[in-house]
Amino acid sequence: MSNYIVSVGERKYNVSIEKDFLLVNGDRYILDMESLNGNGLHIIRHDTRNVEAYLQSNQNGAYEVQIDGNHLCAQVDLGFHKPSKAINQSTGQLVSPMPGLIVDVLVNEGDQVNIGDTLLVQEAMKMQMKIRTPSAGTIKKINTQAGNQVEKGVLLISLEPEERSNQ
Repeated sequence: MSNYIVSVGERKYNVSIEKDFLLVNGDRYILDMESLNGNGLHIIRHDTRNVEAYLQSNQNGAYEVQIDGNHLCAQVDLGFHKPSKAINQSTGQLVSPMPGLIVDVLVNEGDQVNIGDTLLVQEAMKMQMKIRTPSAGTIKKINTQAGNQVEKGVLLISLEPEERSNQ
């Protein structure tokens, strides 16, 4: 199960994605979402209703959403009640937070990264998620590439955390 916190304005939703259903604040929904053009236009099927939605990812996990004539901005973060644990800051290991397809790797070995930089893009349930680093450092090893299907917990990237000075 993949868990997210989705914020729309002042409202926050705990969202869990299972193989064949979606839980939103504990309420179960059976949905099917299909990309229509590869550029953000999707069709969402729920029961007997079909809705077109346009999803455009922005920076820092934000998505611009247009659905049923309404426009909104949604912030998507991994995990419930706290930021992503995708990187173990003490070991500098980025592991897959969910099973899915690696769509793009945006860094190379030896690259310097800052807090919040997007390291790779992973897709699960036809939704793309930017995987970011919560710490600064240097990319030591990349263990995946675009097109790889990975399971939850698989080591994707090793990061040498930036030394902190004791001032």
